[in-house]
Amino acid sequence: MIHFDDISDDEIRIIGNSSEPPRRRRWIWAAIAVLAVILAIVAASLLTTQKVNREMAATSVITAVEEESGPTHPYIVECEPATVLIRDTVINDVPLRLHTPVNALPELMVGTPDPSDESLILALQAADIRADNHGIVGAFVLKGELLARGIAKKGFCAIINESIQLGMAESTPLFEEAINKEGYFFRQYPLVVNGKMVENKPKGKALRHALCELDGKVVVVSSRDKESFHDFAQTLEDLGVQNAIYLVGSDAYGFCRVHTESTSEAAAPEVWGKISEGKAFENVNYVVWRVPGKVTTTKQQ
Repeated sequence: MIHFDDISDDEIRIIGNSSEPPRRRRWIWAAIAVLAVILAIVAASLLTTQKVNREMAATSVITAVEEESGPTHPYIVECEPATVLIRDTVINDVPLRLHTPVNALPELMVGTPDPSDESLILALQAADIRADNHGIVGAFVLKGELLARGIAKKGFCAIINESIQLGMAESTPLFEEAINKEGYFFRQYPLVVNGKMVENKPKGKALRHALCELDGKVVVVSSRDKESFHDFAQTLEDLGVQNAIYLVGSDAYGFCRVHTESTSEAAAPEVWGKISEGKAFENVNYVVWRVPGKVTTTKQQ
């Protein structure tokens, strides 16, 4: 009988098969497991990075839309009379009229402005009136006094220290600043924000008015024909408007006064729309431009 442990000093025996030692196989499996873990970590990291990038991209779009621009100061030309510059143009087959107030300061008022008041050179209806209680739609501040609350419309106009700032936001510090600094504030539909048009829900076509920031100036742009919200906003974007909010359109009352050098007397105002009367319109309000230092010649209605 031969015993495996009976090995002489000069004898060599090979025990087992010719495969790799078990210890080496264990190291190979361990390396494979580590590599799998590393690949899983890398894959998870890539998925997380893509998710973060998507979230950042979405956030940047919202920020770009709702970012507030700086204030637009009144258009002042020294040694020139207060007036309204009128320019007609056509964009995308949409005829427009641009009103640019010169040497006048913006403010809000409640009540219908009198076109015979020579201190006023431009007036358009600002915020809408509610159908249920006849109050003002959205937040409204009149020379520091809060007259209405609400954010039914995200667009806003803040008039602080005689400068206008237009934007779109559900909440803005300009609202409190208007109260604290005896300024003005109202809300309307946003039409253009940071150079891009904004979609709005109302349908149908009507004559449209917009309060705009264009080439560093505050300009009122009106459609000469009835237009939808979408087409009007798109036209404003193509015109190069940086920011714009809606003003009451259709047959809303308004007027402008253009200075003429042919006479020293005040020019007769150009009037459009019709005056709204009755209890339902006690809160009708306007954004107007007034000549600084000029005495009001008539009482407001």
